[in-house]
Amino acid sequence: MKIPWYWLLSVALFTGTTLVLNGIQTSFWYLLLGSFPPPLLWLIALVYISVTRTLGEATFMTYLLAMVNSAFTAFPFEAMLVYCLGLMIMLILIRERVYWGGPTFFMLMVGAASLSAPVLFWIASRVFEKNPVGIPVIFDWLISALLTVLFSLPLYRLYQAFDAVAGQDAGAEGHIGPR
Repeated sequence: MKIPWYWLLSVALFTGTTLVLNGIQTSFWYLLLGSFPPPLLWLIALVYISVTRTLGEATFMTYLLAMVNSAFTAFPFEAMLVYCLGLMIMLILIRERVYWGGPTFFMLMVGAASLSAPVLFWIASRVFEKNPVGIPVIFDWLISALLTVLFSLPLYRLYQAFDAVAGQDAGAEGHIGPR
């Protein structure tokens, strides 16, 4: 089986961007703004992959993003993988039922993912950890979700540029309904 180099370029660009965004979210944000809730910048890449890729490619990229994200948290890898796969499945199920192309749908999906992410994180923590996390603070949860949606539009344009450079198909934007 021959692997196209442009596809590997796309994977490398998404992985590198996720590493940089995780660094900004976990370190640089707290240096600048203290304890103000940060946006979930890595989640935007997961949403883009879930919305624009086929199931196999989205699953592979979700595994890769879970490995990258687990390096930036004390959350166990197994729990992070289940958490990311749960988000991916939720997003793909929504995409298969309701879809329209463009940034508005993408921002809606980022909003849905960022609002449901703390709930899925709490469930994964209850299942996989000896000392699970508490219930998320509602104000922090909503501020983080709002900031994530605001950061999603420029990152959407960046990810579209990555697809153009890598020669990727339009993904779900070229197809409507189940694939």
